[in-house]
Amino acid sequence: MAREIAVFVGENGSTAALEEVGKVVVYRRQQGKWQSVSETAFQLDRTSGMAGVRQQLTAMIELVAPCRVFVARTVSGLMYKELEQAGFSIWEFDGRPIEFLEYVLIQEEIAARQPAPLKAVTPAVVETGPGCYQVSLKELQQNGTGMTSKQVLQPLLNGNFYLVEVLCSHIPPWLEADWACGKFDCKAERLADGVKLIIKKQSCG
Repeated sequence: MAREIAVFVGENGSTAALEEVGKVVVYRRQQGKWQSVSETAFQLDRTSGMAGVRQQLTAMIELVAPCRVFVARTVSGLMYKELEQAGFSIWEFDGRPIEFLEYVLIQEEIAARQPAPLKAVTPAVVETGPGCYQVSLKELQQNGTGMTSKQVLQPLLNGNFYLVEVLCSHIPPWLEADWACGKFDCKAERLADGVKLIIKKQSCG
């Protein structure tokens, strides 16, 4: 990753809130030292409304490119949203850049090495007939992300159903317990790649 960090600095040399008068300084780490490579005076003019603020932020973002790490004392509201949408990692620090640049760089490098989070899984519930449903929990159980089996099935089992067909890698323990207690009629069929459950009650309501 590029070892550049943009910092919004006030007149006293410390970070300032982005609403204040200051300058955007881009620092680059070279040969173990942080050096200023560019400085741009910046003061938001709010008299032109939100559209004008967006234009000013867009111009500032273009000036600090390709840097995508931004530090200020505070960043809020529309300014935070615009920076985030532009792909910036946003940090809030109160102090002089030399006090936190190395820390921010290390944390950014650690984050860059983390594996991408698995995509959340939300199983589709298919209505196959009046009061009859079919759902597969296999992807949810295998990936361990997104909703839990209980979050998927309980709304169906607590609702107006006649039959629910569930494909799963294994029978969820909470469901097995409800089955043992006689809360509903359940049949399990072992498949080559998992289990098919037929959960049934005698009438709707």
